[in-house]
Amino acid sequence: MTAEALGTAGPRIAPVSPDIVDDPLASLFAGVARHYGAPPSVGQRLIANHPRLYRRWLALGSELLTNGELPSDLRELAILRVAHNTGCDYEWRSHGPAAIAAGLPEAMLASWKNGGAEAWPDPRWDAVVDLADALHRSSTVDDRLWDRLATLFSVELILELLVLVGHYTTTAFVLNALRAP
Repeated sequence: MTAEALGTAGPRIAPVSPDIVDDPLASLFAGVARHYGAPPSVGQRLIANHPRLYRRWLALGSELLTNGELPSDLRELAILRVAHNTGCDYEWRSHGPAAIAAGLPEAMLASWKNGGAEAWPDPRWDAVVDLADALHRSSTVDDRLWDRLATLFSVELILELLVLVGHYTTTAFVLNALRAP
């Protein structure tokens, strides 16, 4: 399978057709449709141009989204902060509705677009935003933030947050570079 180069107005490679048959990707796409109730997104189909990589990327993403221990509000807040920090409109549009459904205040999320830096009403939310910002800024977490995280979350949840932010940062970089629509 080869990726077809497109002009600068669209994605840099063509997404794999969602209607493929007799291909290892067909079973993955069918599994995505069953699991999420929708066919693979354009972003997923762009990454599917590398089937082995797509399979592993999908496994980690699915684990974080559906089997993780993080409450949905914290997970979606972390993903949206990554989308904001990386300028990934694709992830913002993909996860914005889930964040609102998880109970995050729409006005506070919208304020990010205007540089808003209000304190979140839940100290866990504030810590998640600070974690995503620290990782984006310096690729690490200082002792002060670590101690704050440790008072709010178990070690397992901190690890899951770190992996979630890393996974979605990687995804945002890939989708931005590919010019995902």
